[in-house]
Amino acid sequence: MDITNPLSEEAFADLILDRAKAAQVELTEAQAALLSRHVQIMLEWNTRFNLTRITAPEEVVVKHILDSIAPAKYLPSAGKALDVGAGAGFPGIPLTIVKRDLSMVLLESSGKKVTFLTAAAAALGLEQITPLHGSWQDFRQKKENRNKFELIVMRALRAEPEHISRMASWLLAPGGFFARWEVLDPQGGKDLGVKEVKGPIDMEFHGDFGYSLPGVTRGRAVRIWKKK
Repeated sequence: MDITNPLSEEAFADLILDRAKAAQVELTEAQAALLSRHVQIMLEWNTRFNLTRITAPEEVVVKHILDSIAPAKYLPSAGKALDVGAGAGFPGIPLTIVKRDLSMVLLESSGKKVTFLTAAAAALGLEQITPLHGSWQDFRQKKENRNKFELIVMRALRAEPEHISRMASWLLAPGGFFARWEVLDPQGGKDLGVKEVKGPIDMEFHGDFGYSLPGVTRGRAVRIWKKK
């Protein structure tokens, strides 16, 4: 979104609904309005906190919003969830908007971004969101977080084996899911995500679930592991 010539929240919500329909993503008008408001707040803060380089309306809708919620149908609809490296709130905030029975922790290592996330969640009335400042390594060390989450999501961060063998294995409840967003390479293979992890761990690969975004040539997939 060009902040020198911004769309109104209503116009942006209409754009979200239109592109969601093209991507075969079901959204209500109320959900689109909240998603629009999230973006407006993000852009207001962006000049000070450098939250995103994506600001054009079409790119914001497709690369932030739709990319966050298109895989939602493959993920749990309720329970405790954790967004690792939440950044400007993608995918955690949009997922909470479309799955209101999720109780979402937004874990972010940047204090400035946590300040933004706290303000955004309050402005959107999303009481089930808890922004938290810290690293996953420190978060994992706390015994009260063990076996606590039904869902962990990670987007726009490089996947490493320890994210599965140490983080997800420790934090997920039995039967819980770890979902990693991936970009497909031009030859159709996956990005640098990790598929198999050697060693005696309680995580099993659940599958790659593909989706496409309007106007984007490179395919997308959410890669999911399940705790045994």
